[in-house]
Amino acid sequence: MKVLFLEHVVNVAKKWEIKEVSSGYASNFLFPKKLAQRLTAKLENNLKLKEAKIESNRRQIHENKLNLYNTLNSWKLIFSLKTWKNGKVYGWVWEKSIILEIKKQFKINLWKKNIYMPSWHIRKIWESFIYIKLTKDVMAKMVVLIDSDNS
Repeated sequence: MKVLFLEHVVNVAKKWEIKEVSSGYASNFLFPKKLAQRLTAKLENNLKLKEAKIESNRRQIHENKLNLYNTLNSWKLIFSLKTWKNGKVYGWVWEKSIILEIKKQFKINLWKKNIYMPSWHIRKIWESFIYIKLTKDVMAKMVVLIDSDNS
């Protein structure tokens, strides 16, 4: 008899797995403890529809991340920092300021764990690179430009 497991049963099957078991095992152990239920054609169709919907959502999320990757790779973030008379920068750019600037320009919410900066913070007037981790294997490389603001 084919059953759908509703809970993980050690050494038998994992949750949501479909498996062939003996009718005695199913009726005497699995069904009374609500660990599994009989697999019907209607239930099987519902599971297939649910899996297709999940896969569609997963593809859509991946496509959105790739579009975001293309957007972030082609833009520069420009920060203006005050400098002393000798040319040294007063202040620095770090993850929080980058997150706020990306949110302001692109309307994208990021967290500190998404930003990788080769140095702890940026404190020199020039172009620097930062990396934005979008997925496990997709990182966008973004240019951060620091200008002098002596107003």
